[in-house]
Amino acid sequence: MTNGRLECRILLFMLLLSTLFAAASCATNESKAKKVIQEYLKPHGVTDVNVDLFYTNPNLPDKAYTSATVVYSFASTEGKPQREFLGFILTRAGNEWRVESITGYTKEQKEAAGYLAGGK
Repeated sequence: MTNGRLECRILLFMLLLSTLFAAASCATNESKAKKVIQEYLKPHGVTDVNVDLFYTNPNLPDKAYTSATVVYSFASTEGKPQREFLGFILTRAGNEWRVESITGYTKEQKEAAGYLAGGK
């Protein structure tokens, strides 16, 4: 194997590792966000939280936007579990996240960036 091919394979391997690390980091942040939202809404009878979007902006490293579909323990008028679509601004507290405020819901990163910047 020539040095060029070896260097190319090493570079590809490093790229793959960094991609996997970034994906794992996102998954960790999403699970942390889900947990903090569940705890935040627990007094309101939430039974399930599904994170629809977790978004961070490199210019605001200590803030994140998360949208979630929330299911409550009580039923709608049709007898189905009540669902709500909520958006949250999270702030970093050490290695964890905490809910700063509830905001509009979106699954679009562009809109999430607007919410993080203080838009409505």
